[in-house]
Formats: sequence, structure tokens, C-alpha cells
Amino acid sequence: MSEATPSYPNVSVSLGDDGTCEVVINRPDRLNALSVGVKDELVAALSYADRTDSVKSVVLTGAGERAFAAGQDLSEAQEFSPEAIDGWIDSFHRLYSAVLDCSKPTVAAVNGYAVGAGFQLALLCDLRIASSGAKFGMAEIDDAIPCITGTWTLYDSIGHSRTADLILTGRMLPAEEAKSWGLVSEVVAPEDLMTKGRALAVLLGAKPAVAVRLNKNRLAWLLSRERESAESFARQAHAEAYGTGLPQAKMADFLARRREGRSE
Repeated sequence: MSEATPSYPNVSVSLGDDGTCEVVINRPDRLNALSVGVKDELVAALSYADRTDSVKSVVLTGAGERAFAAGQDLSEAQEFSPEAIDGWIDSFHRLYSAVLDCSKPTVAAVNGYAVGAGFQLALLCDLRIASSGAKFGMAEIDDAIPCITGTWTLYDSIGHSRTADLILTGRMLPAEEAKSWGLVSEVVAPEDLMTKGRALAVLLGAKPAVAVRLNKNRLAWLLSRERESAESFARQAHAEAYGTGLPQAKMADFLARRREGRSE
């Protein structure tokens, strides 16, 4: 008897007849921000896709047109203390491991903002396809937060200078520029994103599964060479930053302005 397709409060999972498993972060009102609960649901969804024989590939996206994932849920992060950092890093370790350890090819279909941890999540997928309105960024600096695991996910892909550009300025990288940097495979019209994303996933899923798994194992090993060091440094760096109280203040101010309908 086959396992039923799971259902989660904030992540939806659907299987296609073409062997694709579509995993959607379903919090469009919060720009698909990654709360601890969302991260746990994504881990469960990816585990389901990995162990289900009928799944040949995974498409990961966010609900709505505004965001793939706008990073860490600020309503959680504004309450952080230095003592909370280990558990926070652990939750990202579980999520990133679920992506890297998945034996099925993964495609991130980026439909709007992919920021901070959302950008990192997309980078850990095997390939990325973006809508023309997508924007990528590591904007942690503007919340007085160090970008440590973000640097790890970027560094081998784009090198020192471009990584420094993103993590020190916090600027948003438009989709076409992201493509020119090699961060995305294709930029398409928003209405074509999921069709193109699924087509790419079907192409990858049709390849010999053992060879795909072995290739992915090697790529994951290469990407993970500095991971332990990055996570260890992130624990120290985030504890120091949050110890100043400035990140919490900046996030509280941002959330207050959002509630008042202001973005300046």
C-alpha cells in the first residue's frame, strides 16, 4: 500500500503523473518566511519525496507571486536571545541537510523575493529557475545580523568579490543579473515559471537514478566542506550580534512599520 501524500499547515505537497513532487511554502501573507515550524514541515516533505519511489524529482517554490521565501520569520527572530542561537542554527542544519541529502534532483522555482535563509534554501537545491521579477539577496546586514551560513552557500558559486558585494551591501540581485552570475539556469515570465520548473525537473528525473544520486552525493560533499566551520562560527557570531540587542530592535521597528503600512 502506497503512502498517502502528506499535508502540513504551512507546506503543501502534490505529486504529478510525470514523477514530480511539488513542495510549496504556503505562507504568502508572510512572504513565505521560514519559521521553525515551516522548516520542520519542509524537512518532513523532503523526506517524504526522498523515500517515495514514484517521485523522480522535486520542485520547491513559494505560494503567490511576491516571494519564494523572505528568509527567517522576523516575528520569531525579534525575540531571540544569545541562548536561543544554538536551537535556531540546529533548525537550519536539519533543513539544509534534508535538501542536500535528498537523492532526487531538486529544482527551486523562484517567484519573487529569495532573501537571506530563503536565498540559501534555493542555493542548496540542484538547479534554480527564476521569474523575471525575482530578486535575490542576503540582506541580514540591514538587520545588524551577520551573514555566515549565507557566505558559505554563496562562496563556491560566485567567489569572494561577489559574495562580499551581496553580504556587505545587502542589495537585491535582479533575476537577470543572478543568471549572469550563474546562480540561476533560466529566467522566464512569471506565468511560465512553474511550467518551466516542472519541465526541468522532469528532465532531471528521467536520468538514471543511481548516477543522479552519486553525482548529487559528490556535489553535496563538495558544497559541505566548509559547512561545519560555517555553522560553528555562525553560533558564535549570532550570539555576539544578538547580545547587543540591535538586531532585535531593528526587527521590532521593521515589524511595527509594516503593521502601520509604512516601508521606509
